[in-house]
Amino acid sequence: MRFLSFSLAGRTVLLVIAVIAVTEIATFSLISRYRRAWHVDQTVHLIAGQIRLLQSALPGLNDESRRRLSASDSQQGLQLRADGPHVPSQPAQFRFARRLADELDEHLGEPVLLRHSGPGLRGGLWIGFHSGGERWWLVLPPPRFEPQDLPPELWLRLAGTLAVVLLIAVLFVRGIVGPLARLGEAVTATGDGAARTVTPEGPAEVRRLAERHNRMLDQLASAAAERREMLAGLTHDLRAPLARLRLRLALLESDGERSGLTRDVDDMERIVAQCLAFLRSEQGGRTPQPLAVVAFLREAVARQRELGRPLTLTVDAAVNERRVMIAASDLQRLLDNLIDNALQHGAPPIEVTVTQRRASTLVLSVRDHGPGIARADREHALEPFAQLEPARATDGSCGLGLAIVRRIVSGCGGKLSLNDPPDGGLEAIVELPAT
Repeated sequence: MRFLSFSLAGRTVLLVIAVIAVTEIATFSLISRYRRAWHVDQTVHLIAGQIRLLQSALPGLNDESRRRLSASDSQQGLQLRADGPHVPSQPAQFRFARRLADELDEHLGEPVLLRHSGPGLRGGLWIGFHSGGERWWLVLPPPRFEPQDLPPELWLRLAGTLAVVLLIAVLFVRGIVGPLARLGEAVTATGDGAARTVTPEGPAEVRRLAERHNRMLDQLASAAAERREMLAGLTHDLRAPLARLRLRLALLESDGERSGLTRDVDDMERIVAQCLAFLRSEQGGRTPQPLAVVAFLREAVARQRELGRPLTLTVDAAVNERRVMIAASDLQRLLDNLIDNALQHGAPPIEVTVTQRRASTLVLSVRDHGPGIARADREHALEPFAQLEPARATDGSCGLGLAIVRRIVSGCGGKLSLNDPPDGGLEAIVELPAT
């Protein structure tokens, strides 16, 4: 019972049985209803034909012929009886009699009387009609009231069909549950630290699930390799500032040299901050909420200007009230990295623009007026720890700025691209889905 109640196989078999049972019940109900309607229609035509025949024949028969006709039964089991005290007085009230009376009235164009000669459905049904000014009765025996039962062979065939369908259902369920069970084992092994791929098999949905599991393992392996690369890059980038720091500490004699030491410390802090920001972007940040982007950008740009940074902000009037599903901390980190990258590797002024490309897309662009990035190097520039120029490795940069931005944008369902304006410089374009 536990198997049938909780397992996918048991529930699927129960579902198949229920569907078959409901289908068969509905089918036999329709068949029974059709047989009853057909039986009533055939009986009405038979009795109406007999009544019309008797109405035309009885007036021309003598008493002896009428007596012989009343004493005989027709081939259909109908009996003719003359009116008299032997006619039952009980009205026929069961469903078949009511339907028969309504149909006969319509076919004959005159009302007929129905009497019932016994309790329940065991007595005959007496149908009264007029012929030549006299009332006559046709007696319909009880077996004619209802259609014949379905033959036993039909029930045997139904049982055989049900058995075959259940066998097919069991094979079908095994084809689903088997691949799912193997996929569950692979997921359990992955959770225990032993990553295991699974062969896509079974239904299309199960195959897609297995393919996504395998793709997830590839992404986990890629993320692990990326973290290892980040740690190695962090060690490498910190080596030069630390070496200079040790040298200046050894030769420290004046305040001027102390200022150089301060710059090296700033470089190390910048590198560590970028690595920490990259790790936070990998974790996804906070839960995104609908954020009024324009109001947020105005405040962020104002704070940048207070620090003496040459920034301009241009906002399209159509996007003043638009919102984007992004955490405020993620948008702040995104903007800071784009502006820092523009100031460090480009040239002022820095132009921040917010427009609307489509009804569902908000476009944020940050443009500088520096040398830009060659088209062939743009995709590489978006990768973690990318250093397009060897000199950048010694100026406090570890190549994570644009990688952080791309990861934040991807987490919001957006897109990051680099473009070269006609009059020079580099433009970072961020497309975000607007609510």
